[in-house]
This record gives sequence, structure tokens and C-alpha cells, in this order.
Amino acid sequence: MTTQQAAERLGVSARHVQRLVAGGDLTAIGIDRVDAGSVAHWLAQRSGSRFRAWEEPTAWAAVALLEGLPAQWLGQAQRSRLRAVLRAIDGAELASRARNRADSRHYGAHPRALGPLAREVVGSGATEGAGDLSAAVDRLDGYVPDAALDRLVSRFRLEPDPGGRVVLRGTGMSLDVVSELAVGRRRVLAGLDLAGSIDVRERSAGVRLLDRALVGLRG
Repeated sequence: MTTQQAAERLGVSARHVQRLVAGGDLTAIGIDRVDAGSVAHWLAQRSGSRFRAWEEPTAWAAVALLEGLPAQWLGQAQRSRLRAVLRAIDGAELASRARNRADSRHYGAHPRALGPLAREVVGSGATEGAGDLSAAVDRLDGYVPDAALDRLVSRFRLEPDPGGRVVLRGTGMSLDVVSELAVGRRRVLAGLDLAGSIDVRERSAGVRLLDRALVGLRG
């Protein structure tokens, strides 16, 4: 699609689309052309974008509180306010508000790179059958430190591709914290990842997982 068509689809100006392309949020495929898939992913990550996104530490704290963990990087008053907000929202709003937890990028990769690359990321379980979905084959979806993203892209010769089977989510949160939030049967992080998918079944499954977690908090 053209830059102007992308702007109309996103509800922003053409200049804003150009900034999104320059920042890597959208993929250019030629002069004045933007990949429609990257536009779809951008919109999916911001479903219900009338809700203001939380800052990254708050987004991760929401995940922690829903998993019954303390989120000690926030002060006590902040945690109390966040719990009150969580008791008043639904899964779709949670997915929208927590979108700043990471910067998600899609890539194409050689199949042989998936195994070694998987050892470099923390997966949430979103592609491993969470939410009663079948486990995805030949897909990789995981979190990496912001500082490591470019290195991994270069090392594994990843190519930006909105339809690619690899999703790397760069975050400033400690991977130790991310690992704790993704371990075992914890499903809030997987729910957030699925809720940002352009696949309707995955998105619905993700929102259901988030709704269950929110009901549990209220109980």
C-alpha cells in the first residue's frame, strides 16, 4: 500500500507513517510503498488503542501482579493503584495498555537457525499450545534484551519480514524477571503475546487467558 493508504488505515498522518518506517515499526517495500502486513501487525499490537499504554516497568508489573508476584521495581503506592486498575479492566484493554512491555519485530530466518536462536530468547509459551491452541511448528517467539536485538539479527542473518515466522520482542526489563514470569504454567505473558496477533483465533485465545487472570485477581 502507499504511504497515504497506510496513514488512512492507521488514522495518522503520512509524516507519522514515515517516522514509523524510519523507526522500524513499519516495513517499506519501495518508494512510497509500505508492507500491508507490517501495518496489520502494528494495528494488532494496538487493538483498542484509545487506551493509553503503560510505561514499560508498569506493563511488566501488571504481568507480575496477575501472576501473584510482588513487582518490587514499583513502589507500594504504585502497585496499589495498578491493582485497582487491573480490577476494573478486561483482557482486551489489558493487552492494549501493556503493549509497551517490548518492541516486537518479525523476521524471516533459515529453518536451521531456529534451534540455536531459541536458546538466546525467553519464550512466553505463546507458540507452545497456550490457550488451548495447537503448538505452532517452525515458529519462534521470544523476548531478548534491547541491547542484544541487533546482534542476534546479524548473527542469525534474520531478514525483516512482517509475515516471518520469527518474532523477537526487545525489552529493557531484566530477562531474569521475564523468565520468572514465563516459567511453568504461568500464562499472562503468553496471553499478551497472543492477544497482539493478527490471527483471529490466536488473538481471541490471548484475550481469554487475560480475562481469566483478571477474574482471578478480583477473586
